[in-house]
Amino acid sequence: MEIKKNPEVDNERLRLPLIFLGFFIVGSMVTLSFSFKQEVEIVSTENEKRERTEIPEELEVIEEEKEDIVVQEIQEPEVTPPPSEEIEVKQNVDKDEPIKVETPPIDIKPIEAPAPEAPIVDYPDQEAGFPGGAAAMKKFLAENIKFPEIAMEMGDQGRVFIEFVVNKDGTIEQVKVLRGVSREIDAEARRVVRSMPKWQPAESNGEPVRARCRIPINFILQ
Repeated sequence: MEIKKNPEVDNERLRLPLIFLGFFIVGSMVTLSFSFKQEVEIVSTENEKRERTEIPEELEVIEEEKEDIVVQEIQEPEVTPPPSEEIEVKQNVDKDEPIKVETPPIDIKPIEAPAPEAPIVDYPDQEAGFPGGAAAMKKFLAENIKFPEIAMEMGDQGRVFIEFVVNKDGTIEQVKVLRGVSREIDAEARRVVRSMPKWQPAESNGEPVRARCRIPINFILQ
């Protein structure tokens, strides 16, 4: 018995390998075409480079004419110093003649030591007194005392005891307050005593002496 093959079945078996073979051939040809183009391009570029390097470009170099620089020397003007003034010193003294220096005599006066002050006598034979007596002194105080305004506002009043020294010539010194009332009243009492005229000096053994005196001064508000 003879087996018959169906030709359509054999063609279907060969169809798939033929398709793969066709793809392979087409791919190989595409790859070869790309590689061939790249080589051609590389060769062409290298040839161009060689042609460029083989043909040198002729460059014209133009040299500029250099101008000669002339350096001129500037001469500085000569500064002549002003003529120095010559000072002539003439000496009339001869070299051999000695120079005499005369010094005027100096009068040295002896320093006088200050005379010692006369002692103050507390109890002389005759007391020192105001000129005109006690009544004249009372009148002088009444006319010359100025009651301090602050003391009047504060209502200060009273008796101030003053001590002072009457010199041989009747002048008054060393005025001080023994017992006072207030600062303002005490200051006024000292002022009015210093303004007194010269007193009659005290006497001891018939001669004027320095004596210490004490007087009260009343400050009364009216």
